[in-house]
Amino acid sequence: MYFLLNDLILDIDAAHMMHPLDAERFSALSVDYISQLGKEMFAEDAQAHRHNPERARRLCYLLHLKMPRVNAAQFFAMGNRPENVDASFKSLNEMAMGMMFEQQTAGMLDARKVDHEVWHRMAA
Repeated sequence: MYFLLNDLILDIDAAHMMHPLDAERFSALSVDYISQLGKEMFAEDAQAHRHNPERARRLCYLLHLKMPRVNAAQFFAMGNRPENVDASFKSLNEMAMGMMFEQQTAGMLDARKVDHEVWHRMAA
């Protein structure tokens, strides 16, 4: 399954993870707690999803466990403290996700395009 984190499509299938997560072990975590983990991660490094894709993949997997319909998350760091990181979540069409993954693989998906098409952060 594909998950969009900021501007990077990740495969969060447990079989593709270096260290698969045990869903039962993390069932007690709340969505707010997992979101806070993401905020802390992006406060440390605004490009955490690119610098540590395995850690990013685990974050996405946890988000998906708690919100099964969500397959996109954006953590927008406006500073280097967790309270300065905005988090938003979306459910995107799986076909669109597949097309974006193909574009990413071909080197044709960039942050500007994702911001415009998915997160709507840039002016049209």
